[in-house]
Amino acid sequence: MPLSWRSLLVCLLSSRATLAFQSQNDTFNSTFRLTAQQISAANLSAATTHNVEVALQYERSNNAGSLIQNDPFYTVPDHYNLNNLPPPGTILKVEDHTNLTLYTIPNSLSLSRFLYVTETYNGTSVPASAYVLWPYLPRSFPNLTRCAANTPPTTQPLYPVVALAHGTSGQTQACVPSGLRNLWDHFNEPFPLALQGYAVVTPDYAGLGVPNVTSPYFVFPAQANDLFHAVAAAQAEWPALLSKQFVVAGQSQGGGVAWAAAQRQYDRPVEGYLGTMAASPFTDALAAIAADSGIENNARVSGIAQGLGSVLPGFQLSDWLTPLGIARWNLIHAIKGCGTTSGQLAAAESGALPILKDGWNETWSADWYRQATMNGGKPFAGPMLVIQGTEDGNANEPTTSRSVNQTCALFPESQLQYVRFENITHVPVLLAGQHTWLGWIHDRFAGVAVPKRCTQQTLSPPREINGAAFAGWSSATWFVEYNLYGIYRFSLLLKHAGMNISKQNHQDPTLTKFS
Repeated sequence: MPLSWRSLLVCLLSSRATLAFQSQNDTFNSTFRLTAQQISAANLSAATTHNVEVALQYERSNNAGSLIQNDPFYTVPDHYNLNNLPPPGTILKVEDHTNLTLYTIPNSLSLSRFLYVTETYNGTSVPASAYVLWPYLPRSFPNLTRCAANTPPTTQPLYPVVALAHGTSGQTQACVPSGLRNLWDHFNEPFPLALQGYAVVTPDYAGLGVPNVTSPYFVFPAQANDLFHAVAAAQAEWPALLSKQFVVAGQSQGGGVAWAAAQRQYDRPVEGYLGTMAASPFTDALAAIAADSGIENNARVSGIAQGLGSVLPGFQLSDWLTPLGIARWNLIHAIKGCGTTSGQLAAAESGALPILKDGWNETWSADWYRQATMNGGKPFAGPMLVIQGTEDGNANEPTTSRSVNQTCALFPESQLQYVRFENITHVPVLLAGQHTWLGWIHDRFAGVAVPKRCTQQTLSPPREINGAAFAGWSSATWFVEYNLYGIYRFSLLLKHAGMNISKQNHQDPTLTKFS
């Protein structure tokens, strides 16, 4: 007779009878407070001061074990000359078996982290970090080949590689996905991919993780370089385990990076490339920004501006940002804030304070940026699947559709498959379309042919559900917080914009409290 939940719980608890129960605190693992000087310099109200402190406490509580800026893993070994690094794709440091007691990763998966050499938009070599999320068993495909021709023969199966470009986590050293307990995109991308039997190779992007490197945020070709070189470095480190073949995937910023990677592949072919999946991609970034709210613009544009000078000589923060905008970015940099913290500072007292200069988007540098980062209207290496929610408020559907239509008009045999999901927003498109994009990736490794033409379709559920009753309208999501007494605990992660943030997450008993 099947056990009831009550009986199952009794069995679980009795099996751990020697363990003492511990109450779970609802505070953060951080006690950070802004100084009076920081508050004054950034002209923060009492409400914004509170929100920034809580946001940063939340972000730091999601660090895996200790503050990321204190993690020695991200320091390049001393014997490397940062001004004369080895070629892009070279491994600098490897942590083969990362300690997963510090992470909230599904059972059976394992993690490796590594430092490697990548190249910026201008071709300058810089160090960066990345991770490989390994499945318990690789998914089997008959046509996979090993990375090195001189690898000894073996019957050991290969791990098919998915090169995953992550969405926006922030622009400072502390915003590194490989140092966050849930790897940032958690059940949206890396977890389901690895659980499906793929080795997920994810660059953190230059400027995140390794200190003293500027993040060229939203310069998609630069992050596409990070992606390809991370794959090359991983394949060089584990040639007997990883397949030569790989599929590129990404969402949001990562969707823009994935599309840019497909364009890069057309110009600079890399052996083993099988195709690209781009979800909610940013194509014309300035057009998408123009359609956003002013507060969203503040955060996005400030993030771009802080790193643009690293790839565009002559650009200054003051070209786009007001003195207050510069002061607030300097604060983000000083406290190592990420997306949640920068969002509170960008809210600028509900838009009452100016962060961006009038006409910033009409400057020479804005024109350069738009041309340099444009996705669409250019040849790319197919096949490529683009999925898009019709209610996306970030990478909005009209902009994506315009880029798709322009590309298909210019290159009608480009193997572009475009799927829209009705009433779905930015991140939930990954969940609404999960079996679509996972099936598409499977077919690329299985060698299923894609017709040389563009196709478009719009999908909606047969069951009519709209409005508040439909989860597609919400950006709220869930994640596995930690495993205690053999039972997974789930929490809601609620996004707050321009309002007081309450302390929603719980303290992990495996972590030491830090400031």
